[in-house]
Amino acid sequence: MEDFEKKYLNSTIKVINKKIEKAQIELVDIKKLFEEKRLELGNNFYEYKQGQDLANTFTNLSQIEERQNKLEKDIKKLKLQNNSPYFARIDFQNKSSSQKIYIGLASIIYGNKAYVVDWRSPIASMYYEYELGPAQFETKDKIIKGQMTLKRQYKIENQQLISYFDTNLTINDEILQQILSKHASDKMRQIVSTIQKEQNEIIRTEKNENILVQGIAGSGKTSIALHKAAYLLFKHRKSLKSCDILVLSPNNIFSSYISEVLPQLGEDNLIETTFAQIVKTELKRPIQAREEMLDEIATNPKQDELNEISYKSSYEFLDSLLRFLKGPLTDIFTPKTLKYTIKENLNGEKEEIVFTEEQTRNLFFKTFKGYDFYERINKIAWQYAMVFTEKRHYNKMQHRGLKERFKNILYKFMPITDIEQIYQIFMAREKLTCKHSNTIKYMDKGTYLAIKHYLYGLDHDFSAKFLIIDEMQDFTPVDIYMFKKIWSCPYMIVGDVNQCIEKTLSKEYLGLTADFLGCKVYNLNKTYRSTQEIATFANSMIGIKNIEYVNRKGETPKIFNTTNQGKTIAKIINENCSDFEHIAIICKCNKEAKEICKELNGLVDYVLMKEPDDYKNKVLVTTCATAKGIEFDAVIIPNASQENYNNNLEKNILYISSTRALHKLFFTTVSAPSSFLKNVETAKV
Repeated sequence: MEDFEKKYLNSTIKVINKKIEKAQIELVDIKKLFEEKRLELGNNFYEYKQGQDLANTFTNLSQIEERQNKLEKDIKKLKLQNNSPYFARIDFQNKSSSQKIYIGLASIIYGNKAYVVDWRSPIASMYYEYELGPAQFETKDKIIKGQMTLKRQYKIENQQLISYFDTNLTINDEILQQILSKHASDKMRQIVSTIQKEQNEIIRTEKNENILVQGIAGSGKTSIALHKAAYLLFKHRKSLKSCDILVLSPNNIFSSYISEVLPQLGEDNLIETTFAQIVKTELKRPIQAREEMLDEIATNPKQDELNEISYKSSYEFLDSLLRFLKGPLTDIFTPKTLKYTIKENLNGEKEEIVFTEEQTRNLFFKTFKGYDFYERINKIAWQYAMVFTEKRHYNKMQHRGLKERFKNILYKFMPITDIEQIYQIFMAREKLTCKHSNTIKYMDKGTYLAIKHYLYGLDHDFSAKFLIIDEMQDFTPVDIYMFKKIWSCPYMIVGDVNQCIEKTLSKEYLGLTADFLGCKVYNLNKTYRSTQEIATFANSMIGIKNIEYVNRKGETPKIFNTTNQGKTIAKIINENCSDFEHIAIICKCNKEAKEICKELNGLVDYVLMKEPDDYKNKVLVTTCATAKGIEFDAVIIPNASQENYNNNLEKNILYISSTRALHKLFFTTVSAPSSFLKNVETAKV
């Protein structure tokens, strides 16, 4: 059997090399043809007729370029698979045939034979969904039923068959543990060989189904979202491109961290941005970074500020905002009669067009009542412009200009149109603090955008065909309301209500959000990131129960009570983490991070994490807010004292920081340890 597997691997590699060679030869020819056609167009441009000949030439060039891009992408995919062509095999038997199906990153077809099938293909779904025995897969027009008689997983490196395992499970525990035991990399990895059944179900949901994934720390929710994007790009390749999928990321460091997943799968990267960047683009004002907001409340938590954050994070606040916009604000619209003379004869007789105050009022408050303010203005302006167009026979361009003039006139019937003033009035009505600043506070970005959108609409087109929203728990209901307003496409939202620092979110909040967005909820309660010891400690600290763990053992978390944190941290790194590639010293806030840096000077080579490229360094000093969503081989949390970590906000910080660790977790303190660490083993300095 081993000889057969080695021969099959070698034959597959030969096929891949043949396909690469063939594609490269064709690519050279295509590039040459494109250059010839481009020069021909340039030299003969004025000789072409300004019509069909020119259009046909451009179409031909576009088709050649499209073929070139496809060849380049195919070569890239083939090279990705060259070292490890596949990771699994299933044998499937039904009434009409018996097949050996090898599964890899992409399909390898040569002649009439499929050497490897794409992990996203319908037939490959059986590998993730079924144990040995009855199995089935669905094609476009029918369901194929049969028996799965073999499930095999491979470890192939540098074109060499290292080992293989036959199993009845989706993923052999030995292979899964080997992968999870690896050191952290500076970019998130693809996980096609270890996708679990519950993850596969989410990945293969229909494109038009809105889903919300609530997953505990380390459950793979972000990775699943990216693999979902890869699946959609495969299944809907004729109608969906990478540029059609938008990812809302928490920050630029996180965006950089996940940037290699799609390229590892042979797909182009998705469009990524942050919601703060969208607000900044629309309002042309700077937005406070989330990390800065968290840093402020972690450094000097004030109960009234925390109460305000909690209120702004509620659906009650969203309801108050919408009632204000659609009620008191809209009600101050005060139209006046508009009268225009379009013709006057020598006797002074006039032909006039009159739009009475009552007419405008009825259109605004009755006919178009269900629309946002700017939509009402647009519709009335269009209707009034049409009256002129019909009577004076204006063309389309003139009509458009008339409509804009009417819009300007109609907005003048509104006593207040300044977004900042409206925001100030609303905040005063809600009895909330409001200090004017050019920089919009992080918690208020959605509110400002909602006011702008209601009054004027948006200036930019942020459209997408599929939307992925990460770290759902960090957004407010007002933010989520704006997602619905901006994007009408299907979306996938992932997050964890337990990983919110500044507020406490409940299952009820999760249900409200799912109902509000029309999402089906998927829960992921199995953690794959940390060792069982680290995961057990972290989840018990905040009272999470019914959590499943991968059976990956490690050291228990340890706390060092010391008089010199700098020397102790240096000793931990040298004696306990020397083989690791990524070690994070995660502090509560930036002030604390800078103090720890001073203590480490001359003892450890470290980098204070600020930019995406900083993650490549071995030892990083960072904050919980910056490290969120990223993982490290080992985590050291300094100043883990009762004085520093004693309330719910600080417990949340401690939990999120702890769950960044893959293999080892340490705490240091110069005074009594936090009560949240009562079950942590004390180590000798």
